[in-house]
Amino acid sequence: MNCIFPNEDAMKTFTIYGLTAILLISLIIGAFAQNADPAHSAFMQQMQRDGQRRMMNSMWNGESTNLIVVEMLDQDDIREGLGVSQEQYQKIRDMVRGPALEDDPRIKSFQDERDQLMSEHGSPFAEDASKELKEKFLEFHGRLLMTMQEILINTVNENLTPNQLKKINEFQIAAMSEFPIPFPSMFEALDLSDDQKKQLGNIRKEMEPEWEKFVDKLVDGQMKFQEKIEEALKGRLEGITDPEERERVRKNIVDNVRKASPEMQTMMNEMMASGKELADKLKIQMFDVLTDAQWARMVDLIDNPPEYVKKAIAQMRKQMGTDDPQARSRQPGSGYVPAPGAWQPGQGIPEGYRIERNKRSGFPRGE
Repeated sequence: MNCIFPNEDAMKTFTIYGLTAILLISLIIGAFAQNADPAHSAFMQQMQRDGQRRMMNSMWNGESTNLIVVEMLDQDDIREGLGVSQEQYQKIRDMVRGPALEDDPRIKSFQDERDQLMSEHGSPFAEDASKELKEKFLEFHGRLLMTMQEILINTVNENLTPNQLKKINEFQIAAMSEFPIPFPSMFEALDLSDDQKKQLGNIRKEMEPEWEKFVDKLVDGQMKFQEKIEEALKGRLEGITDPEERERVRKNIVDNVRKASPEMQTMMNEMMASGKELADKLKIQMFDVLTDAQWARMVDLIDNPPEYVKKAIAQMRKQMGTDDPQARSRQPGSGYVPAPGAWQPGQGIPEGYRIERNKRSGFPRGE
């Protein structure tokens, strides 16, 4: 199934909102889209939206949260901090980045199904494609995404030790401020009881309607920003083979698009403010499930993260352009003016709750 993965430059632009690697799988469109007429790209965008929603919902359900950190294994500090050997890393990388995933028999079977669908019903990208045909391909695309996700998750679980997997969850807790929403499964690093897991599951279920509204806002915002990035990137990377130069050009373009699009920044602020409201509500309910010992462990991970986590947080903030919000707001034309109450990094725990919980728990409040 050739051309099943997008180019890396397109994939990287999605990290601009700090969701490092969350959308790695959701960008997989499938080879049947490779010859689509650009004039009829609305359905491709529909597939991207559908894929992103599916992927984020699987994260919410705790099915693929480890994939958040897997993309970061390219960094030596992260691998060393997690204790991942070069051999382990190579096996995971071969599946995530190499041809191994496309060559997997479970994925190859989709090629025959794709060919049959197109032979019997035509292309969903055609101008006269019916609603029924598009629905068939959306369903096909969804199954393809979930199969790929299952293969990648199994690859990670089979090649990392239980202690390394626990460290990945600890990483997510320590970097909680950098992710718009804390996924309930990360708290398993705190050795939850079966009853606590059940309570977190109930909280997740109760808040699902609010989560779905947030996902709609997030996906729409990402798609609009991605469209601007893709338009600005057209032809700019042709002939550039040096990876560092490609990254430099790409980053400059992303920065220029951000600066030239204050309306996008306003939309981002509104989206993140909405996410912060949901995240704070979710955190408070989840934190109340933790025992005092678990709470103390979580606070220590957030307030005193290992050096490799600090470096990763700094990199994520740099990617998002939030490494120095105050300085950015003073730059002419930066377009970065945080809305009142907008999400900003460094707010892993709502301060009011931290004060109240520390009083209740009886141990000193952190800085």
